[in-house]
Amino acid sequence: MKKFYTIVLIIIAFIISQQVYPQKENSKGRISGEQQIVLSQGFSFISSRIVAENPDMQDILQNNLTNLGFVRNTGGLMFRKIGPIWVNGIGDWVNTEGFIFKMNNADELTIIGDVIDPQTPIELSTGYQIIGYLPDQPLNTGEVFQDVLENLGFVRNTAGLMLRKIGPTWINGIGDMQPGEGYLVKMFADDVLIYPGPSAFTCGDFITDPRDGQTYNSIQIGNQCWMTENLNIGTLISGSEDMSDDSIIEKYCHDNNTVNCDEYGGLYQWNEMMQYSTTQGIQGICPTGWNIPTDNEWTILTDYLGGEGVAGGKMKEAGTTHWSSPNSGATNESGFTALPGGHRHQYGSFFYLTTFCYFWSSSEYSSNGARYRGLSFSYGQVNNGSFHKDYGFSVRCLKDDFTPINRPPEPPASPDPENGEGNQPIEVDLSWTCTDPDGDPLTYDIYFGTEAIPPQVVTGQTETIHDPGVLEISTVYFWKIVAHDDHGNMTEGPVWNFFTISQSCPGIPTVTYEGQVYNTVLIGNQCWLKENLNIGTMIDYVEEPSDNGIIEKYCYDNNAENCEIYGGLYFWSEAMQYIMIPGAQGICPSGWHIPTDDEWKILEGTVDSQYHVGDTIWNNKGHRGYDAGLNLKSVFGWNNNGNGTDGYGFSALPGGCRTYNPGFGGLSERSYFWPSGDGSRPNAWGRSLFYNYNDVYRSDWVTDHGFSVRCLKNDNY
Repeated sequence: MKKFYTIVLIIIAFIISQQVYPQKENSKGRISGEQQIVLSQGFSFISSRIVAENPDMQDILQNNLTNLGFVRNTGGLMFRKIGPIWVNGIGDWVNTEGFIFKMNNADELTIIGDVIDPQTPIELSTGYQIIGYLPDQPLNTGEVFQDVLENLGFVRNTAGLMLRKIGPTWINGIGDMQPGEGYLVKMFADDVLIYPGPSAFTCGDFITDPRDGQTYNSIQIGNQCWMTENLNIGTLISGSEDMSDDSIIEKYCHDNNTVNCDEYGGLYQWNEMMQYSTTQGIQGICPTGWNIPTDNEWTILTDYLGGEGVAGGKMKEAGTTHWSSPNSGATNESGFTALPGGHRHQYGSFFYLTTFCYFWSSSEYSSNGARYRGLSFSYGQVNNGSFHKDYGFSVRCLKDDFTPINRPPEPPASPDPENGEGNQPIEVDLSWTCTDPDGDPLTYDIYFGTEAIPPQVVTGQTETIHDPGVLEISTVYFWKIVAHDDHGNMTEGPVWNFFTISQSCPGIPTVTYEGQVYNTVLIGNQCWLKENLNIGTMIDYVEEPSDNGIIEKYCYDNNAENCEIYGGLYFWSEAMQYIMIPGAQGICPSGWHIPTDDEWKILEGTVDSQYHVGDTIWNNKGHRGYDAGLNLKSVFGWNNNGNGTDGYGFSALPGGCRTYNPGFGGLSERSYFWPSGDGSRPNAWGRSLFYNYNDVYRSDWVTDHGFSVRCLKNDNY
């Protein structure tokens, strides 16, 4: 055993892949199949889920002997070459076991036979063993060994990745176990491993076709379960040939190009699709458990979607990725995702790729014709007719014996007011839209308030409108809708918010200062000027202001028009008028002052939806808060859709700054504001808003920057 484990430890990483070929039931009622396993040079763990007709190790490996070094099992028995003779000390290939392969050169192993039952029990003995992997699809390693964890030491793959316990926690470094690979397992006590069986199918799950490994998505539409992709099974033949009853599924690819089959699915003559039966609703070339839809089943689909006059648009993939323009009426609201695969004409030519799609039904029209449905790029209706059976059309499969599941309502949508909308009147109705995929009647619970997680205020309402009463001015409100159907299903919508109209400060809606008029806005109990201050004489950006009794300002790019739009830019000392006292009037009007760092924190906490006044987050440096910046920024003027909600009427504009270099920067992208302070430090705690952030940035700025100034009323309300 020590020698065996030493070999395991020197195994190097390898790449292993496998392909499952078409399976069918043999005369004994077993499923037969073929598995190909890539054998990489060096050491690897190998297993197979195919029970070969002759399980003798030498018979299975007869085509790989040129590149094979040896094979070894858990017990140390070997299949190896001694002199010129291969000696089989192992005997038969056992599917529940894995084997160590030593390959001198890379090769490929093909095993043909019956598919083993993937739930075949595997005896796990105390100590080390290599086990086989029996399922045909990858499975999570932790889930596979869930029932034996109490006795498990570890699981290891060829690459050395492990499922093991570190402290109290099982760590899955392997991820999914893979078909074709073997696994080294250490057990502390005997146990039995049974691989998990397939979970019950639910419409909406992916379907893996065991015949070729292709996957298809599914969707419930009304009371039917459809595949959402066109079938693509079989061996390509030329469009110039007719298909034949030769036990091989044959397909056409548009223009004889396999890329078109990969994109749009195969095209099939009716008899080939039906596998030479005329029975309506037969499986045909569909996977087991699925059938070719009848003419009536197609009608059930289109009726559910509103009738043939509009159903086509609801079935077509939206846009022009696959469909030619204009792809009229296409919404794909059904999820059917019809693609324009065109058709193969009965005389061998291909037509209408990207402009039309044609789907066979399993219903005959005559001995030479069958019913179909067609969709076009130029209209949203569904064509219902018949074509000669020798045409090559697309195939969609329908689930057998499907019991529809009552589905929950769609998420509530289309809020009015829109999410994040500002300047809403204090008497505003809330409205929304909501639908149910099964047409069930709906009722609604309404949650509404000023908290980010609003309380419930209404239960079981049937209307999609609500009057919340008279609201407060300059306040953010949050609301959400929970929809219920009459089958006990519910869907919770997102939390939306809106802002009521801002209020000017009582008794002083405007302030006239040095010939300019400034609006006021009340935010919480603070009264702010609504515009950046614009006072003083413009100086060139290379100059520095001085304590000369003249208020001096910069205008961005030395352009006076920018001062008219964004306000002036001021050195900190100039804004303070060289009186270094927190809350100093500075260059503000009489009765107003430069806000302190703490007063900025109050503003931030008032307008942020998550972090309120007094939260310690506002003492931090750098980006702080959640959406205070978003709510302070104006609704226009910011680059790259970086506008704010202006929910409280502060209307911050991106006026940039005069840099200390000197120069200008940040116009339409950033705004900068000075606080007042005592001048005991060379820097000041400025505020910045950015087009690409929703928070507020607080930083210790060098005071010879030129920043904007907002003034705050001396007395709170």
